Amino acid sequence: MAAQTATTEVLRALNALYQGTSAEEREQANSWLQQFQRTTEAWGTADAILGSDAGIEAKVFAAQTLRAKIMADFSELGAEGASSLRDALVEQLRTGAARPVVTQLVLGLADMAVQLEDWADPMSDVVTALGDTANGMSVVVEFVAVLPEEALNERIAMDNAAWSRRTEALLGQRGGDVAALLARCLGTAELREARARVLGCLASWVRHGDMTLAQVQGAGLAEQALAGLQGNADEAEAAADAVCALIWETRADNDDDAETAAVKDTLVQQLAQGLAASETQHAVAESESWRVLAEAGEAWVGRIVADAARFAGVVQGLVECMRHGEREAVAMTFTFWDELADRVLETASCDPARRALSGVYAGLVDAAAAQLRYPDDTMTAEERDIFREFRHGVGDVLKASVRVCGAGTALGRAYALAAQPDALWQDAEAALFAVRAMGAEIPPDEEEVMPQVMDLLPRLPPHPRLRYAATLVIARYTEWTRSHAQYVPFQLDFIAAGMSDADVAAASAQALKFLCMDCAPLLATHWRDLLHVFGAARDDDAVDVAVALAHVAAAAPDAAAAIEAFSVPLGSELGTLVQGALDNAACSRAALLLDRLGAFLRYVDAPDSAADLVARIVADAWPLAHALLHRVPADTHVSESASKFVRVLVEFYSSALRGVVPQVCDAVAVAFEQTGLDVYLWLARRIVAVAPSLAVDETAALQLAATLMDRLSAAALPRFEHSFSEAPDTTEEFFRLLQRALEQAPSIVAATPTFPAVFRAAIAALTVNSLHAQLAVLRAWVQMLAPARRHIRLRLDHTRASPDAYPLPTIVSLCAENGFELARALLLGLLGAFDREVSPEAADALASLAAVAADGPNVVSGQSDALPSSAICDWAAAILPDIPDSRMPPREKHLFASQLAELVQARMWPRLKTMLLDTAAACWRRSRALEL
Repeated sequence: MAAQTATTEVLRALNALYQGTSAEEREQANSWLQQFQRTTEAWGTADAILGSDAGIEAKVFAAQTLRAKIMADFSELGAEGASSLRDALVEQLRTGAARPVVTQLVLGLADMAVQLEDWADPMSDVVTALGDTANGMSVVVEFVAVLPEEALNERIAMDNAAWSRRTEALLGQRGGDVAALLARCLGTAELREARARVLGCLASWVRHGDMTLAQVQGAGLAEQALAGLQGNADEAEAAADAVCALIWETRADNDDDAETAAVKDTLVQQLAQGLAASETQHAVAESESWRVLAEAGEAWVGRIVADAARFAGVVQGLVECMRHGEREAVAMTFTFWDELADRVLETASCDPARRALSGVYAGLVDAAAAQLRYPDDTMTAEERDIFREFRHGVGDVLKASVRVCGAGTALGRAYALAAQPDALWQDAEAALFAVRAMGAEIPPDEEEVMPQVMDLLPRLPPHPRLRYAATLVIARYTEWTRSHAQYVPFQLDFIAAGMSDADVAAASAQALKFLCMDCAPLLATHWRDLLHVFGAARDDDAVDVAVALAHVAAAAPDAAAAIEAFSVPLGSELGTLVQGALDNAACSRAALLLDRLGAFLRYVDAPDSAADLVARIVADAWPLAHALLHRVPADTHVSESASKFVRVLVEFYSSALRGVVPQVCDAVAVAFEQTGLDVYLWLARRIVAVAPSLAVDETAALQLAATLMDRLSAAALPRFEHSFSEAPDTTEEFFRLLQRALEQAPSIVAATPTFPAVFRAAIAALTVNSLHAQLAVLRAWVQMLAPARRHIRLRLDHTRASPDAYPLPTIVSLCAENGFELARALLLGLLGAFDREVSPEAADALASLAAVAADGPNVVSGQSDALPSSAICDWAAAILPDIPDSRMPPREKHLFASQLAELVQARMWPRLKTMLLDTAAACWRRSRALEL
């Protein structure tokens, strides 16, 4: 494509991208531009656009393209081309450009400086070229600021040795020069508008460790950064970044020498005094001041405990932030208060700092309670979620307060707030939340405040929010109630009354569950009263109530009667439903009954006296679940509830179910064959996981599990005929089942008729475009191949014998038949198609395949002394040309093939996995660099 033609085509595509009238037109333009960026013509075309009178959008694209090419394809330029482009970029910056263009050009120039080793002193050269004007000096500062960041840019395609040399040349021993440059800029009136950029540069160099605190102090930059907190919004934000970076570097370190420690102490004192004086600054900088204070608190927590008086201004500032700050600012302090509490508790109880900070934490309770208050304005659903999460963070601060100032003091303050006469409901509710939040730190024998709290609850105004909060207080303190049995009747009545209130029912069900779990012996004689609560519970709360009653029934003196009274009516109603017409309403009711009965059976720890009764209940319940699975396997409610119910039976009542295990497996297989619902694959996985316990003969049980896997495979594979991506959930569940089956019974599963087809399908499944499904498929591959690799190693080591129960010949044979297709899917996926999160599993599977291909055939045929086969190398040689050069240049392909051959011959499979991961990371960085 001629240069002028290419420029015209790019401008036309950009016009379509930004001005196109249809989504399809814009998508086509975007795709074309992305492909164009990967060509060598993109260099010249982008440079030409920058030098033309094209619009801002075109020039931004051109600058982005040059930066992307510099990161990913710098080697295409050669030494002469690189020098020419460097001079062109500097000239573009010197003549001036729009801010978005300048930003991209500066980043590109920095990326070039990182890679162009022939460029001896980029910083000085850029200062000389651009530093003669205020605008030019502003660009210089921006360039200097991004150098440390771009030196760590993982998207730059560069080997580690070259990177180490270059970063030392660029950044080593240059902190003093940069500090002097920044001090000069901050003292120049013409650069007043660039102060935010200068302070940002300071933050960058300090944060990356390329400028020492002594250099900062010598140039007077700390004072300038503190002064910047008083500036406009941009300057205050940049100043806060710089001060935070300085504070972080002042953390005490046991490895500090005397000189470094002295510099840190001096700077800490300077910063602490400056921050204490910042309380009067104007509102624009207030949020930045809170951020700096939070950073100071975390960095100096040890110093604060050692000398609380010296840092009283910082601590008090953080208390004021908790009291008056916006939620985002308050959240920044959460870590500090927790870490400070840990340090305080390490000191002696008579330590003056501990006494002083105990008072701080006592006052913090009031400030935290104010932050817990519901706003007067209504909130959206999203705002409620954010507020709920924020409240839990404040709750952690309250726990820290209890640890430092004591349960009585902290609880007493919260109780006083809740008990204020005529308090608004928001204030009382916030105080109750505070009481609940402290629960984890309140001992069960607390006698000073908790009785007052419990006495207060029934006297609260009848507001639904207050009733809800009070109910959750009861739920949180059930362990305390266990030691204070006199409150059980009141709490039970309070909870039961709330069950009929739609606003409080969910909290009441939760409170009942915890009360019954922790206080079951105290409620054992009340189980008949709880039957009425059970019957009155809303459908949404029925499972929590069933769990609650399971604990009480097991603890009842007449446990068998209690268990029968709770469970038999459920079974009877379920039996009646099963015998009738199963319309939608009947199915929904049946599902609810299964959920209740399943939860009850899951948590009832029946005593020996009731063991036979529970076994009969289980024996009677299975036919009902079986009937539902047989009659309405496709019903959404029934399929989910019946599967969860059967899971309870097989996991917790395996001995009672042994006589019908074949029937259970058959029912699950038939249900999936008829419906294809994922939940039946999930249930099958749970059955396979506990298979050894489902029969007296473990081999017979594993054979049943393998047969179930075989039937499900025969039913599932046709459903994947078109595309695994069309059924990602089914794909995920199927391969999670396969992984578990291979863990439990590899030889039996590998001998099933469908296993070869499953093996081939697992190759095709590597194209699935869902992360979780992709991960499930790859983990199944690891389960197939990694044990084979280990067993091959055992055979190669003649001093140890490989167990005969592993199907090594089958796996080796299938890999020999399908190895190229599998290697291709794994390698192409690892180097581009897979989600980056699954790279470890993909590399593990491919390294294991390499081991199987190299030694498997020889080991199986008894030739353990033979040299490794080069099959994987031959496959890779045929696959590598299909990887685009823009993702993996020819030089890297050659290096990859060479390293692969070397590692295969040395049988260094762990190192091969590492090499695969490194290669994948390099390809990912190159791909990211070329993104628009």
